[in-house]
Formats: sequence, structure tokens, C-alpha cells
Amino acid sequence: MKKILSVLLVITVIFSATSLVGYAANKETVTQLAVSSSVNGKSEQTVEWYCGSDGEYYLFIPSSIDKSACKVTYEASDELYIDGVSVANGDTVSIEGKSAVTVSCGSKSYTVNIIAESKVASIFITTESGSLDAVHADKSYKEAGTVTIIDADGETVEYDGDLDYIKGRGNSTWSMDKKPYNIKLSKKTNLFGMGKSKKWCLIANHTDSSLMRNSVVYSVAGELLDYSPQYTPVDLYINNEYMGSYLLTTKIEVDSKRVDIENLDDANEDANPDVDFDTLAQCGTYGTYAGLIEGTQKWIDIENDPDDISGGYLLEYEIADRYGDELSGFVTSSGQPITLKSPEYATKSEIEYISSLYQDFEDAVMSENGINSDGVHYSELYDEESFMIMYAINEWASNMDFGLTSTFLYKPENDDKLYAGPVWDFDIALGNNSDTRYGCNYNNPEEFTVCFTRQYKNTIFMSQDVDAQPTLFTVLCGKEEFVEGVKNIWDSKILSVINNVNESYIDEYADLIEGSAVANAIRWDIYSTTDVDEIKESFRSDVQYVKNFSTVRTSFLTENFGTVQVQNVEISTFKKVLMKLGTKINNLAEYLLVALDLVNAF
Repeated sequence: MKKILSVLLVITVIFSATSLVGYAANKETVTQLAVSSSVNGKSEQTVEWYCGSDGEYYLFIPSSIDKSACKVTYEASDELYIDGVSVANGDTVSIEGKSAVTVSCGSKSYTVNIIAESKVASIFITTESGSLDAVHADKSYKEAGTVTIIDADGETVEYDGDLDYIKGRGNSTWSMDKKPYNIKLSKKTNLFGMGKSKKWCLIANHTDSSLMRNSVVYSVAGELLDYSPQYTPVDLYINNEYMGSYLLTTKIEVDSKRVDIENLDDANEDANPDVDFDTLAQCGTYGTYAGLIEGTQKWIDIENDPDDISGGYLLEYEIADRYGDELSGFVTSSGQPITLKSPEYATKSEIEYISSLYQDFEDAVMSENGINSDGVHYSELYDEESFMIMYAINEWASNMDFGLTSTFLYKPENDDKLYAGPVWDFDIALGNNSDTRYGCNYNNPEEFTVCFTRQYKNTIFMSQDVDAQPTLFTVLCGKEEFVEGVKNIWDSKILSVINNVNESYIDEYADLIEGSAVANAIRWDIYSTTDVDEIKESFRSDVQYVKNFSTVRTSFLTENFGTVQVQNVEISTFKKVLMKLGTKINNLAEYLLVALDLVNAF
């Protein structure tokens, strides 16, 4: 028995030793590796290596880093070598022209792929916590930090200083792996010539593998509308980690460099000094289900109105299940929820004023003869050209959201007319939307789509179908004078702009962002490959799809604009009865749910 136990003990020791040797061989000897460089001796940028889904390591190098002189920092268990040369912490090495380097430490070697073809600007954000966990856990959470923004040449620092906050943004896009953000700088800055502002948007474009649909539409709108988002592509790094290719854009807001109308939020603050508006009560019909109740309003309990409440107002069409999150707004008699982006903190008088003005316009448009009960024709209540251009751009883009959400209007002070714009949010446009719930094929360039849009009927029964109320723009497209005007302005003003985009802009923009797109595709596994040549081929194919869609659609609309488009939905008598009954049930149930919201508020 002693001999048997001795043999077993020897065997155990041998296996234990083998296991320890195996563990030692597999244990990571380098736990952190980063390269950095500075612009003009300051504003150092640091990029840490990233382990991809394929188990390979990558260094995503922005265009702003000097590849011929990268300072190397690391955490390692032993002396570190790069391509066989010993490197001490803080040494400078060159990665110029290299697609990969071999990093060795102890008994282990790592292949580190160098992705360094980007030609776009770069943004480096460091959060106070050193993490994005809190930001990702709550879209409304704001975390401070610092930010450095550098041009594509790596020569000019656009901004280097405190960041008031970074927070989440978007609706459906916020649920995706690659998330969009809003940032606020500590001082107004004219980034890349886009006008001074503190607030900026970082658009992820995660549903758009071409990374260019927003840019393409914004470039067109910028030539045609008074106000349109300014933009530039960037590589985004947060806490030294590469986050992907983003679009830095101006925020849609009232400002002298954005939508240049009177700022009623400022006027309200001036009329109520020393009042913290965040502490004031929300009044009217509000809560989760408020967006379902026609003819209702909500506002903030602000005591004093400014002397002039005629403007400016910045409005956004919204769908019912998002309306509840907004501070101020109203729901029209047709059931269209509209939120106030400015003034965000609206007084009761301001809400009554702008909702009445909009309702007069809607009533006129929705009437058969275009005249409301006061005898005013809708043409007297809106800026004809901006509405026609706004519709034409969105129809060309085949944008499903138009007239439902991310659709903006504004009203200047001392002007009784509503204006359309700015445009916003086109990642699922230009043939990138397979949703067929509303009777349209948004991916068919030779089919009218957005002029047939119906309101989402987000009732408590979750009814969403083409029997729902048409949008205001849908009704306008059934009016001969409107579609004739669209045809004229398309031929005289819009067509040449879009032709220039199709003929040159798309290819030029693709050349600019290709390197960034490659890094983004590897970081987020866009094409299920890390082969750079394969990624470039797939990216160029996606770009060509956008170009082909736009070109064919441009020809289709040139031939067919000017035709009145009316969607005739065939509804049986039995279904009509059910719809009327359902409406009554919905209205009663929805009012009860709003009442429940109010009870819960107390």
C-alpha cells in the first residue's frame, strides 16, 4: 500500500508540475500596451491595443499620431521587445509603413496588427471615472472629463480642455453595441469651421455600413435650406480605447450659429431670474401615455412670461411612445405629437400660442379646400419653399421617419409662418430599410414612399398599420398646387445639387473615410472578416449601392414629381365599424391611463 501511495504521489507531482508549466506558458506577460504622440509638443494622444473578436491584437492609429515617432508604454512581467529590439517604457519607435509588429516578453510573443490608414480627424475623450459604465447604464447620465480634438493632419488642436459632459443619445440606436453620444465642451468652440458652440453630437452610423448616408443628405440640404447640420468624420477614442468611425455634427438647437431665431429659453430665464427651472412642476397632460391624447398640451409651471412670446420656436414631430419623455409639447387634433426643442422649458402661454398656430395650419392642410375654420388658406401659414424642399429631400432619400419623428420645423419671432428644417437622421434612408409594415418598399428607388407615410398608431393595443391617420406631409402630397411646386423647385434648384452629389461627392467622401471605415469594420466586426483588402472591397460595394440607389431614384423623381400622390386604403364596412369602436375604446382607456399617470405622480 505504501508503494502504491508513493507512485500515486509521484504521478500527482508530475502532473501538477506539468500543469504549472502549462499555466506559466499561457499566462499573459504583457497586460497593457499603448502608443502615443503629441501635437507641437503638447496634447498627447494615447491609443491602447485592442483584442478583437478573432483573438488578434490591434492598434488603431489615428491620422493625427506621428507614426515615425510613437512613444511606447506598457505593463509587462519582463523585458519587452518589438520586432526583436528591446524597448524600455517611454522609448520612441517607428511603425511607419508597418502592417504588424511582433511584441515579445518572457516566453510569449504577440502579433499586433497596425491599422493606420485613416485620413480623418480624431477625438480623444477621458472620462472622470476612466470608464463608460455609468454612461452606458443610463442614457441621461452625464459624466465630465477632458477632451482633445485634432485635425486630420495632426497639426492643429481644435480643442484641448475640460469636457462638461458626455452622455448617451438616440432612440433605437442607443440599444446598439456601438453607441452614439452627445458631448458638451466647457466653452464655445468653432470646431472645424462649423460655428462656435458647446454642444456637439457624435453619430455612430452603426446601421449604415457605408458610413455616409447622413453625410450625403446633409451635404444636399446644406446647399438648399437656411439651416442644416454641419459635420465632419472623426475617429473616436474614449479612455484610450478606439470606439470607431463617427460623424461629429452640430446639434439641432437655437443659436446664432445653428437655427438663428430668438432663444425663448434665454428669454424665460431673463424673465424669471434666480429660478431653477429643473425644480418646477410639469403641467397639463403629461406622463407615459400623454402622446396618445389628441388636443392636449404640456408645459412647465413658470411664473413669468417674457414680453414677446412670438418666437422663436423649434418643433420636432415625435411618435407617441417617445413624447412622454419630453418636457414641453402638444398633441394635435389629428393625433400628431409635437415636442418643443426650444423653448424646452415652455410656459403655458407659449405652448398655447405655438400649438394654436400649428393647429390652424394643420386644420387648413387637412381640409378638402385647404382652408381652416377661420377662412385662412394653408399657404398663408407656412413657408412654401422650405416645406417643398424638405419634402423633396426626404422623398429622394426614401426616409421612413419623415413626418413622424426627427422632423423639425421652426417659427421665427415676429413671423406668423412655419418653416421646415433642419433635416436630421438618415442612417436608414437611401435604400437601407427593409421595413414593409406601411405598404411601401423603401429599398425600391423607383417607388414613391414617404408621401404615403401614416402616423404610428402606438395605442395601448399596439396597433400599427396603414389605416392610421396620414401625416401632414402625406396630405400635402395630395394637393395639386403643392406637388406642382415641388416639381418646379426640384427641376430649378434641387436636381443640380443632387446630380453633383451623385457624380462626385459620394466617391470623394468614400476616399476620405475609407481608412477610418476599415478600422471601424474590424473594431465592430461589420463584415465578419479582419482582412483589410476584403473589407475595402465590401465597403466600396456598400458605397456603390448608395450611389446607384441615389442615381436611379433621382431619375425616377425627375420623371414623376408633379403627379399627385394619394394613398387610397381600401377598408371594408365591417372594418370601419371596428375601427370607430376601437377608437372610442382606445380614447377612454388612454384617458384612464393618463389619469393613472397623474395619480402616480402624486
